[in-house]
Amino acid sequence: MKRFFTIFTLGIVSLLLSCGKSDSGSTESPAPTPPIAPTITISSFTPQSGRAGITVTIMGTAFGTDLNAVSIKFGNAVAVKPKTITPTQLSVDVPADATTGKITVSVTGSTTAISANDFTFDTTIDYSTYNKIEYTGTASLSEARENFAAAGIGSKIVFAGGFSYTTAKDGKYSKTVDIYNTSTNAWTTAQLSEAREGLAAAAAGNKILFAGGSSETTTYSKTVDIYDVVTNTWSTAQLSEGRHKLTATAIGNLVVFSGGANSSSSNSSTVDIYDVTTNTWTTAKLSDGRRRLASASSGTKLLVAGGSFDNLDGKTVDVYDGVTKAWTTTQMSEEKSHCIGTSAGSKIVFAGNSKTADIYDVTTNKWTTAQMSTTKYDGAAASGGTKILFAGGAVPSSKAVDIFDVVSNTWTTLQLSEEKYGLAGASAANKIIFAGGTRPANGASTSQTTKTVDIFTLSK
Repeated sequence: MKRFFTIFTLGIVSLLLSCGKSDSGSTESPAPTPPIAPTITISSFTPQSGRAGITVTIMGTAFGTDLNAVSIKFGNAVAVKPKTITPTQLSVDVPADATTGKITVSVTGSTTAISANDFTFDTTIDYSTYNKIEYTGTASLSEARENFAAAGIGSKIVFAGGFSYTTAKDGKYSKTVDIYNTSTNAWTTAQLSEAREGLAAAAAGNKILFAGGSSETTTYSKTVDIYDVVTNTWSTAQLSEGRHKLTATAIGNLVVFSGGANSSSSNSSTVDIYDVTTNTWTTAKLSDGRRRLASASSGTKLLVAGGSFDNLDGKTVDVYDGVTKAWTTTQMSEEKSHCIGTSAGSKIVFAGNSKTADIYDVTTNKWTTAQMSTTKYDGAAASGGTKILFAGGAVPSSKAVDIFDVVSNTWTTLQLSEEKYGLAGASAANKIIFAGGTRPANGASTSQTTKTVDIFTLSK
């Protein structure tokens, strides 16, 4: 019996070994190793602070190209989707529930990146819906001048450069900078790296740039003076080409300088583009070269309009798409020299050497026109809240301020404290300011530059 049990056991073992060998001959291939998810990073973002609704640009790596695969959080807020995406750049509107803290970017099937620095959520007032305006008085620049430039961001409005004279023979180029703080109502001064007039200014992020111009020593300047409103420091850069009577505006994180005169007989089609996020410059070309042109932006569109070329005035408008990076052209209803322009809401408005204002709506891609109370030749434009303001002018000299409300589509008028042209205008917070310029002779022996600052205040 014992022998039988041993034989039986050996048989079972042999059978099991045989089955094992058979199974081993038909083993399946091991499952493929899953791909390693790309590591996303955040290298920087701009601006570093802001209110709900502003657009923040985030730079980094491995974001992909699928908008729906990306989620972005501001502090402890609920995640939101980006507006635009490339593998190295995202743009996103700050949500209403944002809090001060890190920006977190998550990509489906990938890793999560957290910014090194905090985004500061600004809980101060959103002035974009302010629809009432009143004239609230005057102040003075530190130096009288004309043909200078102005821009505002945050709580600062900055006026720089220009040309000053009290008679036709004692003029001088200026490097003076006047800085108005809307929070404190205080004025301070600084200086550009070189004196010049006919320069252009625009702001993005926390920087205001003043570029180009001309002076006794530099007929066509390449110089760019860069003011950081947060650190209160200045630095310099250069345009690709020296020129004056150019125009500047910002779109997203880009400051765009277009056109101008690059010699006594030649106009420039050059476009210099500065990215405040990466601190890099690129160039583009307008459809034709021209000077004394204007530019403004709304949403993803930037328009460069009008100006003069070959002793003619132009009605061409070059249109830059901030998403596709492509340029196209359209036209205003008429030619405009000494063109000025600005934007509010979805409307971009240009004026110049006639009473006609050309109005472009970026949401409908359509143009309309309106009639102002006076021409705006050598006037100035600025905007805030729902209001677009066109002030002053030279032909005839004027102190009229024509005001367009982009929500109600209505026009009203106010007045400057004096007739003037060659003035500059800019806005920040709930203040819109027009400063300097030239007072016409009006019976005096000669016209004179002025220090006067006219202040308009927005409210609800």
